[in-house]
Amino acid sequence: MPLPTGPVARQWSCRLVLPLALLLVAAGCGEGKPVLTGADRLIALGWEKATGLPVVPFGLVTNHTGRLSDGRHLADALLDEGLPLAALFSPEHGFEGSTAEGARIYASGQTYRGVPIHSLYGESTRADPAALEGLGVLLFDIQDVGARFYTYPSTMARTMEAAAGRGIPYVVLDRPNPIGGLEVEGPVLEPDLASFVGLFPVPVRHGFTVGEYARWIRDQGLVPGSERLDLRVVELQGWRRRMLFTSTGLSWIPPSPNMRSPATALVYPGTCLVEGTNVSEGRGTDYPFEMVGAPWADGPALADRLNRLGLPGVRFEATAFVPGELGTAVEVKWKGELCRGVRLAVTDPARFRPFLTGVAVVDAFRRLHPDRFLWRGSHFDRLAGVGWLREGIESGLPVFDLEQRWRPDAEAWARQATLTRFYP
Repeated sequence: MPLPTGPVARQWSCRLVLPLALLLVAAGCGEGKPVLTGADRLIALGWEKATGLPVVPFGLVTNHTGRLSDGRHLADALLDEGLPLAALFSPEHGFEGSTAEGARIYASGQTYRGVPIHSLYGESTRADPAALEGLGVLLFDIQDVGARFYTYPSTMARTMEAAAGRGIPYVVLDRPNPIGGLEVEGPVLEPDLASFVGLFPVPVRHGFTVGEYARWIRDQGLVPGSERLDLRVVELQGWRRRMLFTSTGLSWIPPSPNMRSPATALVYPGTCLVEGTNVSEGRGTDYPFEMVGAPWADGPALADRLNRLGLPGVRFEATAFVPGELGTAVEVKWKGELCRGVRLAVTDPARFRPFLTGVAVVDAFRRLHPDRFLWRGSHFDRLAGVGWLREGIESGLPVFDLEQRWRPDAEAWARQATLTRFYP
């Protein structure tokens, strides 16, 4: 099975538009040497020095984002080194990263250079015990986006559980949090709303790298067998918490079909909330999650209302778009219909609060179009992680009042989570 050479591969470089491109670069460029990922360091240092483990047959949890800085896929580098890579495990969107969100993937019989690929997003989100037979280590190397409801950390947790159950080490090859590691925002997930789009009590924007997230999961005892899990993290070199992805020197590989650029990742922790309504989040366009709308919406009125709120670090522009042109989603709301709405233009990434902004966008659609706006209530609550947020919007509470309700819990969580951080 070849790795992707189509639209996903062609989008490795940042597809930012002015002025956001300049602002993102200004927010972090000039940091010095490019960041080295855990995968880069594994290959540079060698297996035994990087992991502290003997060479044994191992499995690799990865997808198309598991690339080295020189462009090679980690699986190729490991096989070329003669290391005993015995199994590949792929998350949502598949090994190639091209499958639509939510689509179940049945990878039975698929291989890459003779190594079997096992789907972790098919009949189950857990690894088939038969696929783990004979493995002495599990590695994880996938680029996350820093939002609780992205499913890759859930896949990591499931495979951590599998490693603990078999008594084998689990090694995370760390990658940057593309939206930075300083800011924490949004409600902390309530346990009764746990799902694969949010398994654990973290805020929506958590600030973790995947290596830090794994350490926190283990230390909090959140997967069965945590107390006996031999977790190892091959850390990043050169990454600092203030860095956005554009300052790392790494090439952007869209982690999923609609996560098209670092600009998408920056707004995603907020505008993903639109999934829980009948408003389009712009899937299947060139700027998913950066623009939202519906056929019945009044774009100029929405932009005016949102701009008058004075939300930090963002302005809104009226826009129009047709969802679904790229066909990259299982369900595309208003596919093929002209939608009117707003596009987000981030003017100051350091001040921008994506979750607050997403709540304000949902609230504006509901207030201006009460006769047409509809909730997908259970999904909205799963994304928000709490039921009270939707109820508060429905009751007409100002968005800044809603923020005051989630902020204390997020700040308390952040103080505790600093104990898990690796990077300054």
